[in-house]
Amino acid sequence: MKTPQAIATLFFASSTLFTLTHCTKNMNALPGKSTVTTNGATTATVNVQSLLFDGDAALGSSNVWKVLNIEGTGTISVDTDPVYGQVWKFYKPAGSHRTEGHGAKNYQAAEGDDIYIGWRSKLDIPATQNTNAVFQWKAYGSTQPMTQNFPIVVSTSSSGTLHLMHYAPGKIGTEVWVTPLFRNTWNTMVLHLKVSRDASIGFIEFWYNGVKQTLVNGTQRYPARTLDADYCDPKFGVYGGDPSDITNYVHGIKIASTYAEAAPTGGNNNLLTTMYQNCSYTGWSASFGIGSYTTADITAKGGIDNDASSLKIPAGLKVTLYDGDNFTGDSLVLTADGSCLKNNNFNDKVSSMKVEAN
Repeated sequence: MKTPQAIATLFFASSTLFTLTHCTKNMNALPGKSTVTTNGATTATVNVQSLLFDGDAALGSSNVWKVLNIEGTGTISVDTDPVYGQVWKFYKPAGSHRTEGHGAKNYQAAEGDDIYIGWRSKLDIPATQNTNAVFQWKAYGSTQPMTQNFPIVVSTSSSGTLHLMHYAPGKIGTEVWVTPLFRNTWNTMVLHLKVSRDASIGFIEFWYNGVKQTLVNGTQRYPARTLDADYCDPKFGVYGGDPSDITNYVHGIKIASTYAEAAPTGGNNNLLTTMYQNCSYTGWSASFGIGSYTTADITAKGGIDNDASSLKIPAGLKVTLYDGDNFTGDSLVLTADGSCLKNNNFNDKVSSMKVEAN
């Protein structure tokens, strides 16, 4: 026979179980949050983790890198940038082979994960110096077969380009995306990866200077095997390019479950210059943050080639306009508003441009 205290305890446990079985979690209520409801009524709002790894240079090497990979006499240090503050400085001198930071401390991607890896980079490198990598999504471990080694690589080429490569099993490389190499200029990158050893499940998406890129298959998503061996880790720095002194400055490293959380911020990153169709800031408009924009990039942002007549430029930005695609032809540099480009003999001529911190 149960005592009155035991009966009361049983009644409380049963009531608690009944309440919990009628709780639901609404994952679509707010970005980055979920709501817990009981019988249709919201009872709590819970934060859902979005930032998975923070590689801020201010945290120090021991909190960011699993291993420092230096082959030769290179150095990995923290430098101070006038715009972004503390940044990673990967210096690989001529005659050395590798200066890389192997991340990400206390984070490990797994099969099926959906992640965004964001960072900004400034390369001090000879114009036509090829490298093996300035970023790698590198495979590790010996339990499962290693057939790719480095599934995803960002590197420079001897033709003066920066390209995104995917390596399928057998180390078969495909140039997924390519752009002219802009040296000594900050450029932002975000990789969206569906992490999988199954090429029909895994994929790559890529943003460059805030613009989602069209890839080699003509779409903005490239199906690919993105996980090899036991696991893959991100590596930043300089690998290869042995004949040359190369420095890769890296800032804003993040891994997150959303683009917004992974995309680099800070400095003048939130400042925008706005291009207008007509003089005096009327007609269509398109806004641009710090970065380099080809004709295709301008169009993707809502602009029209050879159709701009005025620009608004906030303090802290410098804009270079080009009358040819890919930053070619005549150019015009502006550091303040241009109410009518007719006054600069540049009306209806803009085909590409660079926006930089001033």
